[in-house]
Amino acid sequence: MNKQNKKRMVVTGLLILLFALGMTINEGDFLGGKHTSVTMYLQVYSAFLLLLVYIVPFYLLMKQLAKQYKICGYEMLIAGACGAFISSPLAGEINDGFTDAMTRLMGRFYSDAWMGSAEAGIIEELLKLGIVAMLVYLFHRKTWKDYLSMGMCVGIGFQIDEDLSYITQSGFKHVNSAFPTALDRVVASLGSHWVYTGITAIGLYLIVRSCEDHHKKKGLFWIFFVMVDHFLYDTPIGNVPLFSALLSVAILLPLIVFLRSPKMANENIHREGKG
Repeated sequence: MNKQNKKRMVVTGLLILLFALGMTINEGDFLGGKHTSVTMYLQVYSAFLLLLVYIVPFYLLMKQLAKQYKICGYEMLIAGACGAFISSPLAGEINDGFTDAMTRLMGRFYSDAWMGSAEAGIIEELLKLGIVAMLVYLFHRKTWKDYLSMGMCVGIGFQIDEDLSYITQSGFKHVNSAFPTALDRVVASLGSHWVYTGITAIGLYLIVRSCEDHHKKKGLFWIFFVMVDHFLYDTPIGNVPLFSALLSVAILLPLIVFLRSPKMANENIHREGKG
């Protein structure tokens, strides 16, 4: 076994370990209290069906991309599973730990709406991007479309798991809240994690695959841009309908440009930078 294969075996083992840990963490998110009835479970879980409003279109989009660019479907499926069972539960644990620690340190001066949102914007994006980096390395993927599709799938996995957690968290407290929460998550899905991680993955591509400093700087810019958009969306600013819509437009437009760009389609960005 050569050095590269040994490294990939280490990455595989680490992903399996994190996956198993994430499943253990996730289990509690889907359980109610000791006296939760079967009827209540069914009422809460039935709200999950609303998420199909964005899951089905995303599936159709990725199916088209896989066909057009000959992207491996099972790799995208693995990416989605890793987003759901690794980055999402780990981010939840870190976010909760940060909130608890800062509340103890700062007391009433701690603002989760602002400081917590900043922490979540940074940690969640770095965790998802770390999973993308591990997967493109593991699967020997080097083109923009591989990074982009992997990022979008890790993001949608994260998004679905997070949405399910929000639904169960509110539903098991007040069963009538399950469907309104699910509807809120559907409304927020347009410019959410699948877009965030798709763009940060392109940023990673520009940093890793380019030899030109200005491309690397662009890559860092896109990663920072997503973190800022994510942070603002989670703050009270994101509760204002107009600003929420503007933040969605700001994050969706770059993704559309990346998907339609002739340079991206030719997989030739870093080579053109040399010419």
